[in-house]
Amino acid sequence: METGAMNCIVAFIRPFQLDAVVDELRHVHGFAGLSTSVVRGMGVSGAHPPRSGERGEVDPFEPMVRLELVCRAADVIGMVEAIQQAGRTGNSGDGKIFVGPVMLARRIRTGEWGEAALRP
Repeated sequence: METGAMNCIVAFIRPFQLDAVVDELRHVHGFAGLSTSVVRGMGVSGAHPPRSGERGEVDPFEPMVRLELVCRAADVIGMVEAIQQAGRTGNSGDGKIFVGPVMLARRIRTGEWGEAALRP
């Protein structure tokens, strides 16, 4: 069983930035794929106050896309930089990126372990 160091990257980005982020990630060494989910979230600032023409309370949850990918530890910086650069608009609410260790990976089809399970 191969047990090289691996990391999981979870990023929350604006939905309209998804194509740009995926295009950027495809050019990063070590990119093996990702999963996405449409989520709703709220940052520290919460909802904006009601604007002219809006009735009642404003929904504090904004639509976001959650990206999840696993890569070799050596490839983490390149992946994080690609997500940050392609996902940045410069406005509040651009999102966040989190990185954590992956203890084990196994490809279901072949039974490969560790980094070998990440390779196409």
